Amino acid sequence: MKSHAAFSRRQWLRSTGAALAGLTLTSRLKANAAPTPEVIPAAASAGPVQLSLNENPLGPSNAAIRAMHEQAALTHRYPFSRVPGLIRTIAEQEGVSVDHIVLGVGSGELLETYGALKAGAKGTVISAAPGYMQLAGAMQRQGSQGIRVPLNERLEHDLEAMAAAITPDTQCVYLCNPNNPTGTIVNPAKLRSFAIEVSKKVPVFIDEAYLECSDDFAANTMGGLVRDGHNVTVSRTFSKIYGLAGQRLGYGVMQPELAKAVRALMTGSINLLGVVAAQASLEDETYVETTRLKIKLGRDALLTVLRELNCRYAEPQGNFVFFQTGLPIESFQAKMRAEHVVVARPFPPLLDWCRISIGTPDEMAVAHHALRKILGSAGA
Repeated sequence: MKSHAAFSRRQWLRSTGAALAGLTLTSRLKANAAPTPEVIPAAASAGPVQLSLNENPLGPSNAAIRAMHEQAALTHRYPFSRVPGLIRTIAEQEGVSVDHIVLGVGSGELLETYGALKAGAKGTVISAAPGYMQLAGAMQRQGSQGIRVPLNERLEHDLEAMAAAITPDTQCVYLCNPNNPTGTIVNPAKLRSFAIEVSKKVPVFIDEAYLECSDDFAANTMGGLVRDGHNVTVSRTFSKIYGLAGQRLGYGVMQPELAKAVRALMTGSINLLGVVAAQASLEDETYVETTRLKIKLGRDALLTVLRELNCRYAEPQGNFVFFQTGLPIESFQAKMRAEHVVVARPFPPLLDWCRISIGTPDEMAVAHHALRKILGSAGA
């Protein structure tokens, strides 16, 4: 059973500038017997285990790999003739016409381009703190002011506070769901209501890069809001659940006039192997669910270790876990690196918290060993 540590909003604002309370806390006490000493897994001998970038270490589907092998000799050709077919497949999956779909070099290009389109010297962009900052950063570089709204006590988006932060100058409200770095997900009914009401005033951008890693994609996606004509954009990527981070391909689902304006500003060019791999991935009927279950097993195993170590953590629905170490993040990074594990960068204002991506079972065995060694005596 989990208990919940309580902190007042005033305390968190005083110490970090954000709100923190009610986070999951293990019920296992230090008085319990210590875990059996482990043998360092062999994976550690192959070099540092990379658990900092939220990649999918399980790799692409076999169908995608075969497709890339079959087309490798044609990489001297541009992929233009194949792009319409991929867009049609995506549009069918999303239930929209093809003019709603914009492909990008990863979803990152869409965030950058959309941000450049919406930016203005007198405008504001609302996002979460901590949260993923690429779209807000793109707008700020063009002169917009960033308004960062602290997450709520569960480290989820505080929808009421975000709505209250809207002013006549607001050009965009951005949410990453599940949130990066916390991995938390917003109640879908509340998010749907929020997006419908807010989009009557300002555009809403919902980044669903990690949603296919969650327990229930269908219940939580906001793609239907685009189909229904709301001023909402939803982005996805092939970098996460599909294991194609190296091929750099993502897409946005948005209203056709907005899609036209975004395309006009794009400067990147998607690659042939990325297109054929994405097409094959979407046609693979079993890969996503099989991969999601494997990610969940790894996520649950990591949570078991964190509960054993009395570490608070945010309830995760991505392919990563965000937890409190009780150590300055730079110190914790160094200690984990010494144990052959690379963990994520700092996420202000939660500077004694760490994000760890879910790796392969062998990689996670290295991470579990390192966590027990570093936090088992210091204890969070």
